[in-house]
Amino acid sequence: MINSDHKKNVVLDLDGTLLDSRRRHVIVLSDCVNEINYIKSTYNDFDDFVSYKSEGNTGLSYLQNKGIPNAKEIFALWIEKIEEKKYLEADILYPNVCESLELLKRHYNLFLLTARTNKVNVIWQLSQLNIDTFFTEIFVVSNIGNVSGNKYAAIKSLQISYVVGDMEVDYDLAKRVDSIFLPLNCGFRSATFWQQRGEKSYGNIYEVLPKITKITASL
Repeated sequence: MINSDHKKNVVLDLDGTLLDSRRRHVIVLSDCVNEINYIKSTYNDFDDFVSYKSEGNTGLSYLQNKGIPNAKEIFALWIEKIEEKKYLEADILYPNVCESLELLKRHYNLFLLTARTNKVNVIWQLSQLNIDTFFTEIFVVSNIGNVSGNKYAAIKSLQISYVVGDMEVDYDLAKRVDSIFLPLNCGFRSATFWQQRGEKSYGNIYEVLPKITKITASL
C-alpha cells in the first residue's frame, strides 16, 4: 500500500536524472538515419545532438536544421526504437546514484516517474542496474501528448515533498503538486537553460541531497 503521508514522498525522473542515456539517444538517431536514408553515419556525426537538445530544442528541429532528408520519418522511427532493450544497454547510472537513493530511502518513499511507454523494459532495465528495489512504486506514463498532464495524473493522489528531474515537464509537475523542484543539468537540459528560467540547477542527484533538510545530517 502506498504511504502518502505529507512531506514524506519524493518523485524522481529516470532519464537524465538517474540514468545517463545521452549516448543511447545518439546511437538510435544514427541507426535511424542509416535505416531511412540508406547512408553510412556514425555516432560522431551527431555528437552535437544532446547539446542542441539541452538548450530546450527538439530532436525533430535538430534533424531539420541539419538538412537531413526525411526528418519527420527518421524522428518517428527514433521514438519507436528508443526504448528497445538493445539500446537501453547503452545507459549507465550517473555517479553516486545508488548511494543517493540509499540515503533518500531512509527518510522518504521514493516514486519513479518516467515518460516512457514500455513499462516491461523499464522494469527490466532497473533490475539490470540493481536499483529497482529502491522505489515504492514505478509509474510509466505516455510520452505522447500532454506529458506534464500524464505525469500529474499518475501521482495526483500523493503528497509530494520534492520532485527531482531534468526537464521542464518535471518543473511543471512540481508546481502542479505544490512541491519543491530540484532541477539537474546533467541530462537533457543545461545549467544555462535552468538559469534563464530563474532556477538553480545541480550536476547530479548527490548534489541535491543537502537541499533536502532531513538528509543533511546524513552527509
